[in-house]
Amino acid sequence: MSDLSRPSLIRPAVWRATLRGLLGADAVPRHLAESVAIEGFELRARLTRVASLVGMGVAIVLAVDFRSTLRDAAVAAALAVLLLACLALFGVAAAWPALRQRRPDLRLIRLVFNGVTVLLGAAWSVYLNLLMREVPPASQALLIGVFVGLLSSVISAGPLSTRLAFWLPLTVGAFAALRATAELWQPAAVISLSLYSVFVFFTMIVLNRRMVEHGVSTFELRRINETIQMLLRDFEDNASDWLWETDARLNLVHPSPRLAEAARRDAAAIGGNLFAFLASLGDAAAPQSGPPDDDAYAELRRQIGLRRPFRDLLVPVGPAHDRRWWSLTGKPTLDHHGLFAGYRGVGSDVTVAHRSRQRIDFLARHDPLTELLNRAAFGVMTDQALAAAGAALLYLDLDQFKAVNDSYGHGLGDNLLRAVAGRLRGAIRETDIAARLGGDEFAVLLPGATRLDATSMADRIIERLTPPYGLDGLAVEIGVSIGIALAPEDADTSEALLRNADLALYRAKQGGRGAWQLFDQAMDRQVQTQRGLRRDIRRALSERELFLEYQPIVELPTRRLRAVEALVRWRHPQRGVIGPEDFIAIAERGGLIGAVTRHVLTEAAAFALRLPPDVAISINLSALHLREALQFDQISAVINASGLDPRRIEFEVTETALLSTDERTMDNLRRLRALGCSIAIDDFGTGFAALATLRAFPFDRLKIDRSFVRELDRPGNAGQIVKAIIEFSRTLGLRVTVEGVETEAHEAALRAYPDIDAQGYLFSPPLSGDRLLALAGTGVLAGTGAASG
Repeated sequence: MSDLSRPSLIRPAVWRATLRGLLGADAVPRHLAESVAIEGFELRARLTRVASLVGMGVAIVLAVDFRSTLRDAAVAAALAVLLLACLALFGVAAAWPALRQRRPDLRLIRLVFNGVTVLLGAAWSVYLNLLMREVPPASQALLIGVFVGLLSSVISAGPLSTRLAFWLPLTVGAFAALRATAELWQPAAVISLSLYSVFVFFTMIVLNRRMVEHGVSTFELRRINETIQMLLRDFEDNASDWLWETDARLNLVHPSPRLAEAARRDAAAIGGNLFAFLASLGDAAAPQSGPPDDDAYAELRRQIGLRRPFRDLLVPVGPAHDRRWWSLTGKPTLDHHGLFAGYRGVGSDVTVAHRSRQRIDFLARHDPLTELLNRAAFGVMTDQALAAAGAALLYLDLDQFKAVNDSYGHGLGDNLLRAVAGRLRGAIRETDIAARLGGDEFAVLLPGATRLDATSMADRIIERLTPPYGLDGLAVEIGVSIGIALAPEDADTSEALLRNADLALYRAKQGGRGAWQLFDQAMDRQVQTQRGLRRDIRRALSERELFLEYQPIVELPTRRLRAVEALVRWRHPQRGVIGPEDFIAIAERGGLIGAVTRHVLTEAAAFALRLPPDVAISINLSALHLREALQFDQISAVINASGLDPRRIEFEVTETALLSTDERTMDNLRRLRALGCSIAIDDFGTGFAALATLRAFPFDRLKIDRSFVRELDRPGNAGQIVKAIIEFSRTLGLRVTVEGVETEAHEAALRAYPDIDAQGYLFSPPLSGDRLLALAGTGVLAGTGAASG
């Protein structure tokens, strides 16, 4: 019958699996089988050495007590075999440590050991049975007790194979002894011995399995512990972190070398209370005692007080001038009774990372150049001040800073801003808040300040910031203008307060700079008006509400028409006709100046084609539009589309615009001139155009401002100024146009310079295109302008 056809209970495979389970073999992983076997034999050897000596002692005592039985050769032989077996087992067990060093064949030694154990068990069984026949009945019970005692010793005699080797012959011998004695061969005795033998058998099995499992667990724990120790050693050797541990009283124990290195102490000097140790790190000679810094270690104290694990808890160590930061991670440990035994964890010095985070947090709220608050953080602080009480906001703008920056470079400009920030800090109170909003703009918040407080502080700031700055061997002079807004009188939000202070600043700069100006509601109404006009300009461009008028430019003294200047007007549906002085600046701030310029150039170029070919068209360019990167492309596209010869176009740039020129502006002007257009400086004499600018760019014409011409027929030096400008222009090779010629006296004063051009109401006011075409048909303006004006 095959194994598959047999009942499951009698299949050999089932019995083998059951036997392996009883023996505990299934609990031993294959990679640990040899180690567990060696460990089991180690235990067997230790127990056998003691058991062999005890067994020899018992055998000798019985031989002495029943010495009369030794006359029987069989008894004497059995005793001799018994003593020899005990000596053999003792010898094998004693020799095991030496044998183990040679890595012997364990199976062979186990076979020999178990064989000797079987012999010993059989010798005891035979010896006791022989004694049973020789001793009186009163002593037979003693021998049965010896049998039971020997069976009991089997429970702790070693691994299962050894126990069975000893248990089996003893059990057979015990039953044989009972059967040979009529007085003891009673059912109660037989049943008791049977139950006890079975109990010993199953106890051996259970203990054997537990012993095997314990051996496996011991090896696994040993392996894990060795791995952990290896990792910890590697961690200590290679990581910047360290291990720390305390006892139940929070005293540091087992300080690691890395901890000693981080603490800048000898490992032997580290101990005592954890908090006292941390507090003492500021001074290497400080005692490790005293009250801890509650503010610094409050969170650490709270977590440990609650017996909670914590992770990456930041604590300061060291004195303020050499502050370091440690990150601690810890977990409470328990003893074998489940009671708190201390803390164990990992620490690391995170000073560099913490300082980097502090710097990042600082830069997120502060201006990196001046280290004042930035605009975003200042807005948050302003909102908080407004929520708590009233406040005053001072908006500062440095006067002439751009000129300094352009003249001496950005390096000196940055140093100047740092110096201004330093003076500003010294001017304000501890409760006040200063910020750099961008560029050369600053702001100061005065929480709870009154109008008088604000104006007094503005005077103080102007006084502190105005004196010259000594930078790089230079005495740099600038000024400051301040706009002031109050909350809640002027605004109740940070955005509105800053906007109103900006409006007041704009008014202060218009008033001459170097002064302060309080916000009033009229400024806000003006802004609202300008905002409405900005919306209307968009509509005006699409609805063609913008139109041009043209004012002639004539040669003196022939009054022959040389050119016309295109002047934009706005026919507003509600406000009527609006001049460029009232909406061009609004168009610039609203980003619409490019569209206005394209409209004017398109209309003017179309009109110029209707004029005589020797008459040019003059068009004003916005200072802001000059700085736009695409300005030249836009203008050249319009000129090419119109079909007008670029040489008939002259662009006028105000002298004031030249003060804010940059390389992009000059590049656009050069490209326009390379296209064939002429470039003129308008309103000359009203600004402060640098001679270096005039020398660097080859302008074609200079237009003298009307304010000088108005004084020609009055006492004063206006005539000398006009003469000087004309001579200056001749030196540079520039043609000259005099604006504002309104009377015959003005013309008479200018006849000394026959090669200049003139423009003014004496010749003609600005006219519509059709009227100017009719006038231009004659080629000469007869002086009817005054009457028509």
